[in-house]
Amino acid sequence: MLLKIGQLARRSGLSVRALRHYDDIALLTPSARSDNGYRLYDSADVARLYRIQALRRLDLPLTQIQAMLADGGASLPQVVEQQIASLERQIAQASALHGHLRQLQAQLAERHEPSMDNWLAALERMAASARYFTDAELHTLTTRRQQRNGDNAHLTSTLHDLMGRGVKPDSLEAGALAQSWIAALLDDVGGDEAMLMKLYAMNWNEPTLHMLSGVDRTAMQFISHAMAHRRLAIYAAYCSKAEMVLLRQHYVKQTDAWPILICALRDHLARDTPPASADVQALARQWQALSLAKAAGDPALQAKLRHAFEQESELRVGSGIDAPLIAYVREAVQSL
Repeated sequence: MLLKIGQLARRSGLSVRALRHYDDIALLTPSARSDNGYRLYDSADVARLYRIQALRRLDLPLTQIQAMLADGGASLPQVVEQQIASLERQIAQASALHGHLRQLQAQLAERHEPSMDNWLAALERMAASARYFTDAELHTLTTRRQQRNGDNAHLTSTLHDLMGRGVKPDSLEAGALAQSWIAALLDDVGGDEAMLMKLYAMNWNEPTLHMLSGVDRTAMQFISHAMAHRRLAIYAAYCSKAEMVLLRQHYVKQTDAWPILICALRDHLARDTPPASADVQALARQWQALSLAKAAGDPALQAKLRHAFEQESELRVGSGIDAPLIAYVREAVQSL
């Protein structure tokens, strides 16, 4: 049985114009022509049209469909995998947008109409987050913060109180706050040290977020110095009293340089930059210099600190340094 183009159009749900276009680009060429030149389609043509329509449902361009039909569909598994990945990205984007809209809805409910500054600040926060995190990571952040039902306002208030009273980072109060602060951030990122470093980089680099969160670079340094003093107490079990005197003089001074270096190395690790590349090797040299500097230039003390870091999990929590990063840096150093 042969179908004319109008009949095939009605039964397939396509337009005559679309079928003519398929013929023009040799995607679906009718197997026969009538004496007066009308296109005639047989069962094989109908089967091919079915395959074309099935592939079109995957949002593939006609040129790609043509190539796939030519090679017998060999690339179909790869296409399906790509489409699944694309859908997952769309789902993550939709979830992130849903979270942002929920936040704006809450603002409207609590504060009525947000001011122009509030709207712009919300948009700036969204834009800044997109520069540092993938859609899936943003979804994780939003979901976990909603589950925790908090925005760390009480921690920020305590931070401002300590700084306002002139409390030093080496105090017990500052150490306790720093530990709670890092624990809350790690909870937000699901314990992912790489995401924690992205949070640090975003909040360090984006002045707009300083105004939104009330935490500027000075406040961030207060937290990191307080954490450094907590770690010094752990190192005391591995070092002599004379070595601890040296550490107190040099260790905390290097604190501010570490997060930026770790963020840069993690970025290269995520992008699969070869450890032997010039950029990574330059960072590896900085790593070596900082490691020695925090040990007052003493290689023996540097070795003790490295050993303690490997043995004590509390030293690694919130540092942004994990086994994959250590292996990456070690390979870079070996290739110097």
